[in-house]
Amino acid sequence: MIIKINLNIQKLNNGIVKTNNNYYKRKFESFLRSFGYRDISPIFFLKKSTKQINYILPNGKAMGFYFTILPFRTKKSYLYMRFCQLYGKKDFIDKIKSLAKNIIFNEKFGMGEVYEKVIYTNDPKQFTLEERRSILNYYIRDVKNCYSNGCERFKPKEGHLLISYPYGPKLNAGFSEDSMKIGTRQRWALNRRFGFGNMHTDGYCCGRYDQNLQLKPVTVY
Repeated sequence: MIIKINLNIQKLNNGIVKTNNNYYKRKFESFLRSFGYRDISPIFFLKKSTKQINYILPNGKAMGFYFTILPFRTKKSYLYMRFCQLYGKKDFIDKIKSLAKNIIFNEKFGMGEVYEKVIYTNDPKQFTLEERRSILNYYIRDVKNCYSNGCERFKPKEGHLLISYPYGPKLNAGFSEDSMKIGTRQRWALNRRFGFGNMHTDGYCCGRYDQNLQLKPVTVY
C-alpha cells in the first residue's frame, strides 16, 4: 500500500522580468502584425499553481512529485512571455514563429504550460523497479485527474491547449549529451500517456482538450 499526501502551492509568476516594459510590448505587437497575426486582446498573467504529491512506500522510502500548471487566458499572453524571454537571442524570431504555429495561435482559446519535477528521500538507486513502477502508475492516474479537473487557477475547457517542454537528463546519468537525449525521450514518452502529441523541432509538445475534457495530441505540420 502506498500512502499519498497532497499539497497545493500557489505562487505568483514572478519569473517574467520584462513584460511590463512598453518597449517590448511595441516590438511584440509589431512582430505579430508582420507575420499576419491580428490580436487586440490585452496581455496579462495569472498565478501558477503547483501540486505536491508525496508517495510513501511501506518501507518508508518516498518520492515527492511537483506538478505545476502556469495558466494563460490567451495564447497571446503566453507568446508574449516567451518573446520577452527569448528577445535578442540567436534565432529568436524563428523560435517565436515556431511556437505561434505549434500552439495554433489563431485559435482563440486559453492555454497552460506544465512542468514536472521529482524529489527522492532516498538515493534513487535504492528503489526497486517494482517500486518505481508502482509509484509511477499512481502518479500517472493523479496527473490525468489534474489535467481533466483542473489545478487551482487552471480550469480546462474544450479547446484549451496545454504545452510541455520534456527536456532533461536521464536519472542518475549526469548531463552528458546521451543522458539528455535519453532523459528527454523518456519524459516525452510519459507526456504521450497524458495525451500530448509528438515533439516539434523546437522541443515542445502540445495537447488540446476535447469535449470530454480529455487531452488529445496536437501535431502541426
